[in-house]
Amino acid sequence: MLGITIILILLSIICKFLSSYIKSIRTGDTNESDLTYWMFSYDFKSKNKEWLPEDGKFLKRKRQRNALVFVLYINVFLIFLSLNSFLAHLLDIIIEFKRFNYPI
Repeated sequence: MLGITIILILLSIICKFLSSYIKSIRTGDTNESDLTYWMFSYDFKSKNKEWLPEDGKFLKRKRQRNALVFVLYINVFLIFLSLNSFLAHLLDIIIEFKRFNYPI
């Protein structure tokens, strides 16, 4: 249980760092804001009806940001799994503790 607690704390710190880092970097997209940091760049709808090719450097920044958002999603999923495991261990400890306290 101690190992899972350490993993949960470490993943939470990484999640906080990643979200603040993703909020700080800007690719130059007009749809980006601090509230949409968790969205991939292709989730934003273009206001232009006609397709215009984008700059290579802009596409590279968008790909790097999308990779960081993907890592953030994986991190949140790992937090969910480790929190689930932590709660299962905690419930197991509570059940075992109560089982031995009953008079026989």
